[in-house]
Amino acid sequence: MTAPQATILGLLAAVIAAMASGRVRPDLAALAALLAAVALGLVPPGEAFAGFGAPAVVTVAAALVLSRGVEETGLVQALADRLLPSGTGPTRAILVLGTIGAATSAFINNVAALSLLIPAALRVCRRDAIPPGALLMPLSFATMLGGMTTLIGTPPNVIVAQGRMGALGAPFGFFDFAAAGVPVAVAGLAYLVLAGWRLAPRRRGSTEDARDIAPYVVEVAVDPGGKADGMTVAALDEALAEHDGQVLALIGAGDRTRVPHGATVLGAGDRLLLEAEAEALGPGLGALGLTLAEKAVQGAGLTVAEAVVPKDSRLVGRTAAELRLRDAWGVNLVGVSRHGATRRQSLARIRIAEGDVLLLQGREEAVAALVGSLGLLLLLTPRSLPIGSDRALRAIVPFAAGIAAAVAGLAPAPVALAAAAALSVALGAVTARTAYAAIDWPVLVVLGAMLPVADAMETTGTASAVIDLAFATAGTPAPPIAIGVLMLLGMTLSDVMNNAATAAVMAPVAVGVAQALGAPPDPFLLAVAIGASSAFLTPIGHQNNLLVMGPGGYRFGDYWRVGLPLEAVAIAVATPVLTLMART
Repeated sequence: MTAPQATILGLLAAVIAAMASGRVRPDLAALAALLAAVALGLVPPGEAFAGFGAPAVVTVAAALVLSRGVEETGLVQALADRLLPSGTGPTRAILVLGTIGAATSAFINNVAALSLLIPAALRVCRRDAIPPGALLMPLSFATMLGGMTTLIGTPPNVIVAQGRMGALGAPFGFFDFAAAGVPVAVAGLAYLVLAGWRLAPRRRGSTEDARDIAPYVVEVAVDPGGKADGMTVAALDEALAEHDGQVLALIGAGDRTRVPHGATVLGAGDRLLLEAEAEALGPGLGALGLTLAEKAVQGAGLTVAEAVVPKDSRLVGRTAAELRLRDAWGVNLVGVSRHGATRRQSLARIRIAEGDVLLLQGREEAVAALVGSLGLLLLLTPRSLPIGSDRALRAIVPFAAGIAAAVAGLAPAPVALAAAAALSVALGAVTARTAYAAIDWPVLVVLGAMLPVADAMETTGTASAVIDLAFATAGTPAPPIAIGVLMLLGMTLSDVMNNAATAAVMAPVAVGVAQALGAPPDPFLLAVAIGASSAFLTPIGHQNNLLVMGPGGYRFGDYWRVGLPLEAVAIAVATPVLTLMART
């Protein structure tokens, strides 16, 4: 093995270790790897940033903008509500929601598809006394399965298509992923419906406690002359019990808090820290003469949104006061929900942690900009529009036209989708600011930075050298073994690092394996795509898993219980399908 080959392998090992540690953002790790590759002479300086102009990056960005337009029509939520009548059990709920989620995520970003369905799933949980933990993890996995079936379903597919372009001079078509992706998605969904949900943890014990998100900690003020003015803390606690709420503390000067005695009499202007369900934060508090400190439910043009904090968000470990959310963004933090811990600190002093659910208030565009900039995951509220409404048509027509143009070969997918995204903005389906906020910039940085590093594996001959060494040590494998191992490696890496980075690293290896076996590269590349999209064992492997962690009450070690059998199903179904492709 030459020095450049050993260097690129060491660099890739460092990237994987950095991403797996959780201490380094994936986009920063990828960018550092790119700059190191340039400094070490593995990537020519003139080609250092060529990846940011690659078709894969444009395709992902355009698909995210189109997804936002479809999200805002509310059609997906309306369909889910219509197909889930009262009395729905977990099996039917997962069948309906999982099917809708898988089908939707084939065409829009799978994180967006899941966030659209979470409110519908939680309404079913409350109505039919189903523990949220039984539904949300299977629903997360179902949307990830659906993303395997088309070019734009998930970033790894776009990366693998780019890898095919380098190997054969042409990328995968829009539906080429369906040959293996659809059987895996169907088999995986069947497993989730029949058995997977039974393995999901439901540690809240009683199905009567089917709350969607842990109660929010909020700040309120006592209105002059309101019902709470003159009440004792004990009496207010009793009144709040009707809304699943309680008094946590009184807030004094300097935002200092103290736990009050039950006999303490409240007066106008007193500030309180309460714990309450989201549903009680409007009329429930108003009836008691209490006002949210930031007046989250008042004001024309304001919206209230719930957002989950992922591990790589800039908010983690910081307070709202430090970030000056109101001054810098025009957005108020009016509530924090956290499982397993009750915080008796003012909102300005609470240090945000991974998995927290935040209640944000502000103008819609300001909230969208904040969510995009800080890397939050939005829990969308249903805003259904009639399918024939002008707003819905302005979102759906460009989206459908872009996909049709790409499928029919009228234009390459990046061009067709970029044109459709521009048309969506021009027609007002999404505003320009919302379109920019819809783009997951860290993902684009990972794509743009890792593509030149992956190309260096080819130019230095590293992929071929690794394969030759592996074959010399273990012998030349039969195609089914090679395909299964590629999927398993992809699954393992994507459970601890960014799935786009996994696809970028593994695609050159897949091409090298195919060449060494004298087989067409397509089935081996598709094996990488399936493996990279199968991050079912940890909450950090995919944003979807983290999105349901708080609402579902899951812990880090819960995911493998449902995910490990699902990965086995994926390998068992995909291997014979891809092996048959390798022989034709």
